[in-house]
Amino acid sequence: MSWIEEFFDDIYLDFMMHYRGGEISRAEALFIQKALKAEPGVRALDVACGHGRHMAHLPRDSAVGVDINIQYLKTAKKFGDVIQADVRNLPFRRNAFHGAYIMHSTFGMFGEEVEMELLTWLSGVIKPGGRLLIDVANKEKIEDIYASLGEVWNFWISAGPYRVLSTAYYNPLTSRIREVRHIYRAGQYLGERTLELTLYSLGELRIMLSSVGFVIEEVYGDFNGEKYRRQSDRIIVVAVKTGGVSRTLKHAVEWASENRQI
Repeated sequence: MSWIEEFFDDIYLDFMMHYRGGEISRAEALFIQKALKAEPGVRALDVACGHGRHMAHLPRDSAVGVDINIQYLKTAKKFGDVIQADVRNLPFRRNAFHGAYIMHSTFGMFGEEVEMELLTWLSGVIKPGGRLLIDVANKEKIEDIYASLGEVWNFWISAGPYRVLSTAYYNPLTSRIREVRHIYRAGQYLGERTLELTLYSLGELRIMLSSVGFVIEEVYGDFNGEKYRRQSDRIIVVAVKTGGVSRTLKHAVEWASENRQI
């Protein structure tokens, strides 16, 4: 079992109900709606939708959720159409959506190679002129913490009855952060869970997106509309599909095809 399967369990779902409850999820959903110009009949793809916490606050039929966790999808389907699938292999036709969004550092869980494949898939399923929103942790802020505290540091997360002691390990050579969480609920110890992410800078995201036909339109540091700064907790990019894949990617595909024939 991978760390992803172990991490996203019933405890995580209950924790998120408190950590990112209705008010926060509603505010984030409103931001998504404005950024993607989502409305009924203009459909966006919620990539790794989980239990549908954003779909719950978007206009009905404006979002389609995809996630591999069938238990989470049982809740998400109350708010719209959902598909059980691995986000690394999206089962949708070309130009099926007007936009898409990837929230809460889902982009970062699989590693750079797989995440480039995910962006390539998304470039295919989003219509020309459509928008893609990606929300990730701010690599520059975490590297500042690393420079100040070293490669390991501890912090507490509180949400409802939960108290979580997190120990973060950061490797600047790989841009990978590993967070071990010791979880307590109402004083009872529930065990530990491990989260691993690849972190991306704004410059790295720009290169990755441009290589599959997207141009960054806006960059925010928070869902309140604050512009991105080095001290921001998040990097939230809104990118526009410019009408196909870039020349660089086309050349790479052509090169690979030619070499397979040799």
